[in-house]
Amino acid sequence: MLDHAAIARLARHLGELPEILTHAYINLLPSSTAARGGHVSGATRTPPLPCNLRTLDALTDRDEPAIDILESWACTVLDDRARANDWTAWTRLPAIRGEMAASTSIKVLTFHLPFAASRTYATDLATEIGALHRHLNVVARHPIRSARPVRTACPNCHLIALCERTDGWRECLNCRGEYSPADYTNRVRQTLADLRPAA
Repeated sequence: MLDHAAIARLARHLGELPEILTHAYINLLPSSTAARGGHVSGATRTPPLPCNLRTLDALTDRDEPAIDILESWACTVLDDRARANDWTAWTRLPAIRGEMAASTSIKVLTFHLPFAASRTYATDLATEIGALHRHLNVVARHPIRSARPVRTACPNCHLIALCERTDGWRECLNCRGEYSPADYTNRVRQTLADLRPAA
């Protein structure tokens, strides 16, 4: 079972994945600054694959974490929900696994997030989606990044690793803790109150 902060983080990761995936697919194309033509060396007579192989690996099942985990988790949640609530009339799974697009998987996971967050596998789901989000964000050359690179002390791990994101939330680069603007302000006020000498 996930707490409110973990649910908010998972919802944010699912909400940002379409943009990250779009940038990753754009990065599949070779760079416009790359040399064109020229001699191709090697044992084969075919030219090298004209795409970014690191991005291709992240978008296929040859690298972990890969976007295949989106469909896997969507099917897991739908199967579980159908067993728990007998919603078979409107939670039909694809006839053949592998047919669900990443965008459909993201919509399914987002729609069923309140249910999935209460299940025993919720922590694994959040961990794998978070790892996929971070991995694809790196592969896509960080379309989602913190607004300010200024780091402050994290209330959880106490390291100077807390960065503010564009949505106003603060995220720790060390312990991965996330704080809403109100929560962070309350923690700062509480810390200042604790530091004041007793009257």
